[in-house]
Amino acid sequence: MVLAENNGIRRRCGNKFKITGIERMNLFGFELRKIKNDVKKRPVSKYTSGGLFYYSPRMTTAQLLANSTVNACVNIIADAVACLSLNVYKKGENGREKVQDISLAKLLKNCPNYDDTPYSFKQQIMLHLLLKGNAFIFIERNWDYTVRSLTAFDPDYVEICRDDSKDVYYKFSVDGHIYKCNSETILHIPAIRYNRLRGLSPLEYSTNCAKIGLDLDEYTQKYFDGGIHSKLLVNVPVEQKNWSKEDSQKLTEQLLASYGGKENANKPLILSKGLTASPVNINGNSDSQLVENRKFSEKEIAKIFRVPLFMLGSENSKFTNQEQANTYFLQHTLTPWLVKIQEYFNRLLPYDLKENCYVEFDTDTMLRADYNTRMNNYVKGLQSGIYTLNQVLEMENLPKVKEDYADKHIMLENYKAMDGADKDDNDKDKKDDNKDGNREE
Repeated sequence: MVLAENNGIRRRCGNKFKITGIERMNLFGFELRKIKNDVKKRPVSKYTSGGLFYYSPRMTTAQLLANSTVNACVNIIADAVACLSLNVYKKGENGREKVQDISLAKLLKNCPNYDDTPYSFKQQIMLHLLLKGNAFIFIERNWDYTVRSLTAFDPDYVEICRDDSKDVYYKFSVDGHIYKCNSETILHIPAIRYNRLRGLSPLEYSTNCAKIGLDLDEYTQKYFDGGIHSKLLVNVPVEQKNWSKEDSQKLTEQLLASYGGKENANKPLILSKGLTASPVNINGNSDSQLVENRKFSEKEIAKIFRVPLFMLGSENSKFTNQEQANTYFLQHTLTPWLVKIQEYFNRLLPYDLKENCYVEFDTDTMLRADYNTRMNNYVKGLQSGIYTLNQVLEMENLPKVKEDYADKHIMLENYKAMDGADKDDNDKDKKDDNKDGNREE
């Protein structure tokens, strides 16, 4: 009996095996297959290890970026993530501390490879995730298996495959040569994984929104650049009985060439051969709600990328200060991407450090408040014993103080603990009062 498998899920129904519209039956040692007609009509993803999907018309990266809303959303997210520092932390007895003596920490902080800075490296990763749904990072290792360099590959040139033992390997082409690498050499980060190894971008199956926005941009450009802004009806006199279709087409071309476009908008209309023109009451752009349609397309794209509309300039911010706006953007837009990247980069840590070390983005720079608010927070932190003086100076990028008191936590004297220390102090005060009373007697 033969077992049918689809994306790691096996199903058995008597002697029949069903795989999404495909029926298999074992008869006298032969495997019979029956494919339903509706399966043939379904579009299949062109990527390896793909399932059956209904997807929107595919658009190239250049077409997607030609849409101003897609371009703005992608750049806002990619630049915001690239500005955050990616550090390696170690858990200790006194809390966590930054690790700077391992190769991965040095690469993420200084230079991931010979060509990229940390900013451009993280920006490439986010652009690949947002536009193509996958980020492939080539890992070059030293003799002791530590990471030597990290290089982002174009996902269009990488293919995900499985060998006979179902292990995953990657094929990528460079300068006409095809190379094969295992999962120890390629770090694959999928944006949205749905029933296949290769990831989906946020617009992978929602490109209709981007296409509609691009069509509206092209229509607006053609309307202002090449069209006559008033609809005209040209009347041909009855005497011209030899008027043909070719004459109408020729007259249309002449009108567009002479009076079409924004540079000819104020020219008078001159007709010959007794022709007359009159305006026609046809719905214009205001009646067809061109502006409203453009706003709707912008909201749909921003909703897919989860970018607040106030960051696109479409509406005013509803927050009282910039810190609240940044917090909202960080929590609802960036955090899912940051967590995903952190979890995959943790795989690059040495085996002996994976239990105590982890990779994490530093989001404090994004949540940085204004000067007065920061100073008030520092004062409260110093009085409550949360910060030391040198910690405050370090957060403000100021030189530290060498005195001993600058590294000590201080607290106001009238603050008391809540674990019974107050009761002990009261009992001690009563005993002292009794002693003083006895002495007076």
